[in-house]
Amino acid sequence: MDEALMRRYYATYNSEAPEVLADFYHPDCTLESAQGTLRGRGAILDTYRALIGMFEDRMTPTEITVNGNEARVIIVDRFTARTDVTVFLGQSLAAGESFELQLEGYYRAEQGQLREIRIEMAES
Repeated sequence: MDEALMRRYYATYNSEAPEVLADFYHPDCTLESAQGTLRGRGAILDTYRALIGMFEDRMTPTEITVNGNEARVIIVDRFTARTDVTVFLGQSLAAGESFELQLEGYYRAEQGQLREIRIEMAES
């Protein structure tokens, strides 16, 4: 794993092309976040499709630290509602409204693909 891989991952994530994003995930990838644990490439991509259906979701890495097959990434994640959203992460948004989260992502790669992902709220 290297910084270039992580930058390509975020650029692809922001492109809203699930079929291209799929190549980054190991078939048995797990993703842990405040919304629970997703297991498998298909579950992650299904959730991604639902998310980009509701929001323009732009993740911007501000700091990437790589150590062997692991990376820690500081992320600014900006969500802009595409339509009215009744409840998401405890808030309601009208179409066009935005909010940002400060996140930390922890990644472990296996055979050139992301095998484990953990996303947490960043400490201020």
